[in-house]
Amino acid sequence: MKNKRILIIGGTGALGSNLVRRYYRNNNIMVLSRNEHKQEAMRLEFPNVIYKLGDVKDKNSIARSFQEFKPQIVINTAAVKTVWVCQANPYESVEVNINGHQNLLDVIQESTHKIETVIFISTDKACKPVNVYGMSKAIAEQLYVEFAKQQTDIKVVLARYGNVLNSTGSIIPVFKKMIEDGVESLPITDSKMTRFLLTLDQAINLVEWAYNHPTSHGKIAIPKIESLNIMDLVKSIAAACGKTDIKFHKIPIRDGEKLHEEMISEIEWQRTEDVGDYYLIGFEKRNEDYGKLSYNSQYYVTNNVVNFFKNNNITI
Repeated sequence: MKNKRILIIGGTGALGSNLVRRYYRNNNIMVLSRNEHKQEAMRLEFPNVIYKLGDVKDKNSIARSFQEFKPQIVINTAAVKTVWVCQANPYESVEVNINGHQNLLDVIQESTHKIETVIFISTDKACKPVNVYGMSKAIAEQLYVEFAKQQTDIKVVLARYGNVLNSTGSIIPVFKKMIEDGVESLPITDSKMTRFLLTLDQAINLVEWAYNHPTSHGKIAIPKIESLNIMDLVKSIAAACGKTDIKFHKIPIRDGEKLHEEMISEIEWQRTEDVGDYYLIGFEKRNEDYGKLSYNSQYYVTNNVVNFFKNNNITI
């Protein structure tokens, strides 16, 4: 992305702020978010970015940003994303994670200037969802897929991936703080639990790849990444903090959590195309592998967490 006007909605979050970091030198960027304190902090690092307070729940605030900035590319990273928070606040989750996206698509449809690309950020929890967060993201995915079918001039990009390491509220900073605070025992829900994990750079690389790929319009782009056993990951975090002898205690799995996550379901596999380092889930059936395959974190676990950290330049 070069020489573009990019509107990043939710641009003060972990992903949004790192999108700003990658693209601000060669583009004009506006951040629309509802967190004034984070905007002020970002302003120190990125003084040439335009900052606007607004909320995806308010269609008018999106429309005002369009009228003022006239974006060519819109990336919506705004979300209520913590599983248990969404479970406890389903109305707010629907307002942000579904209605907020419909508000954006309505504004794009009504816009009098040309929008080139709209980019939606999804999650592996949208695949066979069992919680409010995953369900809301699955519905939002479908909003964009259906919107894409109606478009000939606007490219619609969807990116689905797993847990982002070192993002706000993610496992590494949470457990690292527990250890630094001197806890003697770390909570573990299930020693068999696995998750797809990737870095912020990998997440942005996926977005960039899907943006540039000539046939990604309206398709869900998915990275080929490894999963980790959460117990192995937590032990590695403890070791990196100098706590090789730390103890663990079992706690119940939280409401809405899965033991394993899936990136592509058996049904979606029929519509999936293998494209090098990525997959694309499209509109049309491509193969007869229904019931035979799925992209499940249980079967893609790496046994070497240290190498995983090293290969992905992850520091604790």
